[in-house]
Order: sequence, then C-alpha cells, then structure tokens
Amino acid sequence: MIKPDEVAVDEVVVAEESHETLDDGAPRLGWRLFRAFFSLLLVSLMVAGGYLLLRLEPQYLPVRVISVEGEVHRLPLQVLQDTVSSRLDGGILTQDLETIKAAIEGLAWVHTAGVRRIWPDRLVISVYEHEPIARWGADGLVTAAGIVFRPHPDELPDGLARLDGHDEHAKLVTGRFIAWQPLFARRGLSVIGMEFDARGAWTLHTDAGFPVALGTDQSDQRVERFLKAYPFIADAGQPARVDMRYSNGLAVSWKGARTAAHGEENSQLSSALRHRPSRS
Repeated sequence: MIKPDEVAVDEVVVAEESHETLDDGAPRLGWRLFRAFFSLLLVSLMVAGGYLLLRLEPQYLPVRVISVEGEVHRLPLQVLQDTVSSRLDGGILTQDLETIKAAIEGLAWVHTAGVRRIWPDRLVISVYEHEPIARWGADGLVTAAGIVFRPHPDELPDGLARLDGHDEHAKLVTGRFIAWQPLFARRGLSVIGMEFDARGAWTLHTDAGFPVALGTDQSDQRVERFLKAYPFIADAGQPARVDMRYSNGLAVSWKGARTAAHGEENSQLSSALRHRPSRS
C-alpha cells in the first residue's frame, strides 16, 4: 500500500523535471538566434570590406611601374604602352592580368606574352616577337613555323622573299621554301618568290630573273632535275622561263628573240627539250 506522503514526493519530482526542460529550451533558442545574427553580421562586414577594397585599392595600391622584358625590335613600344595602359583597371592586387596578356598577344608582331605582379606597384610584361622568314602575299609576313601575321604596311621589312598561297597552306609553303633555298644557293641562285596556287601547282622565282614552273607532281624531283640542268641553261643564254612539267626533261623560253631551239647547242639540254610536258 502506497503512503500519501510518498505520492506527493513523486509528484513534486516530476513537476520539477518538467520545469527544468521548459526553462532550458529558451536559452538554447536564444543562443541559436545570436549565432545566426553574428554570422550574418560577419558576412555583411566581409562584403562591405570587399567593396571598400575594390573602391579604394586602386587609390592606395596603384600600378605605378610597367617593365618590359624580352627583346622588342619591331613592335613599337608606344603601341605596347598604349595597349597596356588602356587595359589597366584596378590596383596591383585586383588587376586582371589575363585581360592584359590577351590584349598584348592580339598585337600583330607578338608571338607570346606574359604578365606578372611584383609587389608593391609593378607589372612586368614579357614579350616575344614573331621572327618572319618571308613576306606572305601582298600584306603579310610568315614565320618558319608557318604562322601568318599582318602588321601595319609601314612595318613590313625589305629584302625578304615573297611566298604566295592560302593561309591554311602557309606551313607547307614555308617548309618547301626552307628545304629548297639551300639547294638553289649551291648553284649560286636564290629563291625570291614562291607560289602555291589553288590547283596545288608550284612556281618558283629566282634572283636570276626567271620563274621555274614545277607543276603539281614530283616537285622535289623536278627541283633536283632543274638544278642539275641549270649550268647548261646558263651557258646557253638568258632564260625568260623554265618549264619543268615534263616527264624527264624541261623546256626553256629565252629572253629576246631566242627560242628553245637555241638550247640545242648543248646536247644534254637538247635532249631534255625534246620531251613533251606532262602539264601537271
């Protein structure tokens, strides 16, 4: 049998436990609200600080010095300076280096470029220029790697050979030019022009004042055959044009009133002239 005073004690204990649970929930909720408010305040301060940094950083940490590394021979320094200055938008920390790099590499003479920061106020520009080996068409230049670029007409150098063709064939044309030029030099000749037309036919122009038609097929073999015959051609007279589009020979058009028959003074040249052209 349960005594009345024992029941009363149990009821008091239960009531006290219930009271503690209600009192403990309110501090936990308040603490959560405080942490949320503090986090929001911290984020707001960071955003405001970033905004102030963007506004004040160009004023307190400006770019004061721009240095250029590398050998710049043909690219006008004023053009480079204007290009960089027009892209400056921020201080030393927030400057967009990729934008400046892309703008520099967009200049005609620039092959590659690099931009880096040096604390506290300097940008260093690295510039590497294209090295042209020949003219490309009427208004361009081409490198040994077949890269075509078109600077201002006043910046085109003199004394370079001229190569002609579509831009997509530039690597092929420059490769042949580099390979053939030393072969011609051994015969005292220089290739001052080269054409690769839409049909794929090659025509060379020499500093001796006459073109050499190679056609579309066996261009390397025809160059070799021409160079072997050139001493006999030179002894026979002054050619106006040499046509190598023959299966095993060549044809010569002579300057003035002379004709190909003049070559019959030399038996080896005469034999070559009697072959009919394949026209390819």
